Amino acid sequence: MLKNTAGDIMEIGILDIKGALPCFENFGNLPTKIIDENNVKIINDLDMLIMPGGSLVESGSLTDDLKKQIIEFDNIILGICSGFQILCEKIDIGRKSPVPIVKEGLNLLGVEFSPLICTDRVKFNIVESEIFENNSGTGFHCHTYGDIKITNKKTKPLTYSSIQKLNYKMTGGKDILSGVYCNNIIGTMVHNFLDNKNIRENLFNYLKIDEIEQNNIFKKNKEIKNKLKAKSIIYNNKYKNENNNNKNTNDNKNLNSKKGLILLATGSDSGKTFLITSIVSKLNKKTFVAKIGPDVRDIVPSLYILREEMTKYNSIKIADRGWCEVEEFMNFVNNSDYEYYIIEGVMGAFTGALNKKNYSGAEISKTLGAPTYIVSACNKSGIEGAFVESLAYYSLLKEMGVNVKGMILNKIYNFEIFEKVKEIGENIGLEVIGVGKAIQNKRGLMPEVEIDYEEFCKNANNITMDINIPKLNINGHNNSNNSNTQNYDFKHYLEKWSKKI
Repeated sequence: MLKNTAGDIMEIGILDIKGALPCFENFGNLPTKIIDENNVKIINDLDMLIMPGGSLVESGSLTDDLKKQIIEFDNIILGICSGFQILCEKIDIGRKSPVPIVKEGLNLLGVEFSPLICTDRVKFNIVESEIFENNSGTGFHCHTYGDIKITNKKTKPLTYSSIQKLNYKMTGGKDILSGVYCNNIIGTMVHNFLDNKNIRENLFNYLKIDEIEQNNIFKKNKEIKNKLKAKSIIYNNKYKNENNNNKNTNDNKNLNSKKGLILLATGSDSGKTFLITSIVSKLNKKTFVAKIGPDVRDIVPSLYILREEMTKYNSIKIADRGWCEVEEFMNFVNNSDYEYYIIEGVMGAFTGALNKKNYSGAEISKTLGAPTYIVSACNKSGIEGAFVESLAYYSLLKEMGVNVKGMILNKIYNFEIFEKVKEIGENIGLEVIGVGKAIQNKRGLMPEVEIDYEEFCKNANNITMDINIPKLNINGHNNSNNSNTQNYDFKHYLEKWSKKI
């Protein structure tokens, strides 16, 4: 039942609680009210409530009072991704678990979720409903548990997405159910759903919102966005620095120069995502985070603390997988106004390099020319083994012409041993950075399995990592050892390097 009548002010709420991503997309520039833990009772006064993506299920952040308000709300509710999952009956978050790990939802939609990974940019089709016409749109998926099973006849299909890749495998093109509705309760896994003009216009028509009221909504939305952004870690860090008499002089020089880095790794599970999040959490200027390859889930923790939108430029293609071409990304960097650009590699630095051209993080890093660090975890082969492995990667990356600046040994368990390998590195002009072990072994802190953004980001912020972000010259190749400007394939460099051993 809609409360909006002539003369009333339309109010559309956006949920901003622990684990939520209220800045992840624009939501059609519709939100006019921020709903957090302190004002849940005003939900009843809204005309519509938007429940954004995030880690709402994993964070367990819905209080009993908030649940009650949502269940009793009789106007439009739109849940996106995690917000959709919360509205449903059950969510199995037991990826890589021998048995299902089931969380209960609010039971407003007859749906059960189970693990299904998708990070595609998609086209979707809408099945005609009372609110939405039979049309189409574009957006993106970013989920670990996205397999939707409708459990009753009241809940009906709403959106179908055309998917190219599921669970890391190319499908050749497949349509999957990505959204449902039951009366005025709507759920979709498609981010940017409301940012499609035709979808937004359907909603305006249903709510009988005229042009004057639309402009009022957009005006209030600008104010809301500023308030949401003001909660980001960048704003907090900037405020702390401005009130700290012992400012870091390195951060106050060359205010107009861009800085950035790439983290490549010797293998998966090295902690790249954790380290990227930690680096971002210490910065105090406008920061852009990107992922080499299509798995943008890895950079969501950084976007969570930055309160930044996910865009096509957040994923740099490896061959045909990802969102934007390398050249597009370079143009974006050169024409955008961010001060820091922090880029996370994909799997191991050389993974996929012999499969096809430009299919590895190493090759993309060479093309970008950005300062690059190699990450190796010490929990498998020890500090000594991680150092030796990183040296080999350093040597081959240099042979390729990658702008390698140093290495990061992660999960250090003995800093006396670390100081010995650090000294060896310094003697050959190699920067060696050590990062201690973090308590990160429970499910909620593992990006590939289950993640609570709030706890993950707190842990990342708490670790100490002494790294100065280098100046960035995208495609400048300011590398003293970069005499290999020819664009050979990886096999050429590997053979040449192997003969030197």
